[in-house]
Amino acid sequence: MAVERSIEKLVEEIRHLRSDFSWISETLVGRARQQTAEAAAKVRHAAEDTWSEARDAAAGVAARIEDQPLVATAIAFSVGFVIGMLFVGRRR
Repeated sequence: MAVERSIEKLVEEIRHLRSDFSWISETLVGRARQQTAEAAAKVRHAAEDTWSEARDAAAGVAARIEDQPLVATAIAFSVGFVIGMLFVGRRR
């Protein structure tokens, strides 16, 4: 009889352990999903901020080009000339 009671207690403890492990795994999965959602929101927010800054910078450059078209043309020509010389220099 004592052996049967010990076995019954052991079986009951195993059931409790299974229940505990199930609860722990559900908790971990829920926490992982929450962390993933928070990280995705942070990345989305950072991307939106970066895109906004890039758009503002491009608008600023476009405005400067419109204000000073000759200077912008001279700068573009100079940059193109330097890049062209770098490529020609590599062929030799």
